[in-house]
Amino acid sequence: MDRSTEERRDYLYSNLSKQLTRLNQNFEQLNHNVGVLKMQTEQSQKLAVFHAATFMGAKTVFTREDPR
Repeated sequence: MDRSTEERRDYLYSNLSKQLTRLNQNFEQLNHNVGVLKMQTEQSQKLAVFHAATFMGAKTVFTREDPR
């Protein structure tokens, strides 16, 4: 292998290594973002259930007939 071919190969391997490092970082960030999204979804569901229960409780209180 001549010198220019070797230099070209080294350049390509270096570039590939940088791209793979960047790709790995992107996947790590994506994994983190998915985890945050799942947590936010769970919290939103809990909040929706809480609001529904609160509304139903308030509806029961305000629609109850006066026992007098």
